[in-house]
Amino acid sequence: MVEKVKVVLSDIPIVKRWVRLPPPPKELYRETEAKIALLKLSRAKDLFADEYGKVLKEWDLAKKDYERKLYKRAERKLKKTHQASEELLKKVEDEEKRFREEALRRYKEKEATLLAKLSKDEEKNLKIRLYLWKLRNLLDLGRFDEFERELEKSPI
Repeated sequence: MVEKVKVVLSDIPIVKRWVRLPPPPKELYRETEAKIALLKLSRAKDLFADEYGKVLKEWDLAKKDYERKLYKRAERKLKKTHQASEELLKKVEDEEKRFREEALRRYKEKEATLLAKLSKDEEKNLKIRLYLWKLRNLLDLGRFDEFERELEKSPI
C-alpha cells in the first residue's frame, strides 16, 4: 500500500522532489526475462505443463508490477520467478538427458541387430545404413517422438 502511494505521489510534479522510489531491479528483470525466454524455447510446456503455467503466471504478475513502478514488490516476485524458472529449466534438462540416454540405448540395440543383418546385397545394405543415419540424426536433434516412431518401422 505504501509503495502504491509513493508511486502516485512521485507522479505529482511538486511532491516529486521529496518522494523517492526505490531503484528498479533492472539486472534481475533482464536475467529473469532471459530465463523465461529459454523456458519458452525448451520443451517445458510439453513435459511440465502445470509448473510451466505457474512460472509464466508469476512472470506476468512480476512484469506488471515492474511496469507500474512497484519495484519492491516486483523484485520479490522476480526473485521467486527467477528461482522457479531455474529449477524448471534444470528439471527439463534432466528429463531430456534421461530421454536421450534411453533413446541412445534403444538405438544401439537396433543398430546391433541391423548390422548383424548386413549382407552382400548393396541395396539392402544402403537401406539399413540410411535408416540408421536417419535415426541417429533424429537422436542428435532431440526429436525423441519422431525417433520412437521411426524406430518402430523396419528398413527392410
